[in-house]
Amino acid sequence: MPLSATHVLLEMPRERPGLEAAWLAKATEAEALWSAAQVDREFHDRVHLLHADGIPDLAAFARETLDELKQQDCAAAFELYADGYGMFSREFGLMVRLGFFIHDGVCYRMDPPSTLTLQAVRQAAVGLCAVGEDWGDGLFVLTPERHLHVHRKSDAEAWQSKRRAMGRFTVINV
Repeated sequence: MPLSATHVLLEMPRERPGLEAAWLAKATEAEALWSAAQVDREFHDRVHLLHADGIPDLAAFARETLDELKQQDCAAAFELYADGYGMFSREFGLMVRLGFFIHDGVCYRMDPPSTLTLQAVRQAAVGLCAVGEDWGDGLFVLTPERHLHVHRKSDAEAWQSKRRAMGRFTVINV
């Protein structure tokens, strides 16, 4: 089932010293809580769609996303299904639900959540598993994009180009 809009717009604020370290520390904390939640067999089975073809790694996702944002001058358009099987969409969906990205009306901005708990991680996972479609014959497919602000590829690329151009200018008040 082809989707017309599968890109998310991400931005890393430039004006917040210490943001990267705080964000990565919270992602490591979230990964530890996610791993702890997986020990509960009942929970593990309840969210099986999240890890049917690979277990999300929130800390690795955070490092990779941060590296890509730095390479892309703090603003990038990410394709939810570029990996071919949707792991990025699941990890991003979890991170949004946990408060690592705040949608500002146009794009998602990095923001470390103030608190993380085992219960919050469980709720995020269960909530994400509830977002899906029945494709028939007992096949239920996660569709995180239904609860995300997504854009068509052309719009996403135009936004990214505009943000990069804006980042190259320095405003000087005379």
